[in-house]
Amino acid sequence: MEKKTHIVGANAVALLVTRPDTMSKLILTVGVATIGSILSDVDVKDSVPDKLFDRLMISLITVICFSLGLKYMFNIDIHNMIEKFNLYFSYFVSISIFIVLAFLGSKTPHRSFTHSIFGCFLFTAILSYGFGLDVLIPFSVAYLSHIILDLFNMKGVSVLYPSKKKICFKICESSGKINDFVFYLCLFANIGILTFLAINS
Repeated sequence: MEKKTHIVGANAVALLVTRPDTMSKLILTVGVATIGSILSDVDVKDSVPDKLFDRLMISLITVICFSLGLKYMFNIDIHNMIEKFNLYFSYFVSISIFIVLAFLGSKTPHRSFTHSIFGCFLFTAILSYGFGLDVLIPFSVAYLSHIILDLFNMKGVSVLYPSKKKICFKICESSGKINDFVFYLCLFANIGILTFLAINS
């Protein structure tokens, strides 16, 4: 399926499952679900996620080298300074490991590690360490929705990675009339769910 279809599909499922009752929860759910919906395609070479995590990895390495330089040249230990704020430290660790894992995932074959239950579990566990259930639930259901939608394509998905066996239902191409139908179906579902949530809030 196309990126736009994954995004609206993931958001529909995430909104149904979490049913956010405040604007802040709604924004968090939509933002996290959107990330979860496109992260799997980090393994598509030169895609937006691939380029993004290449840059984030370079930035992370730069920050680490800079902090090591401060420590050994000026005896300024940024690690200890961050660790004093336990909450912020868990955020930093979670985001850093997430970036590294996404970068490594971008170097794997398409529809293998990042399109697997194992990949979903690792990414979700890493995020939940720093951010808890508010992020875990919308991210995991969005991630899984991407994998499920890709199963309908003609090309196989390594859902049970590291097993090399690929599964697909061979119903449609990744783009075309069925993709367009699913996109509009999910788009109207989002509108309906948001309307329902607004009326009942």
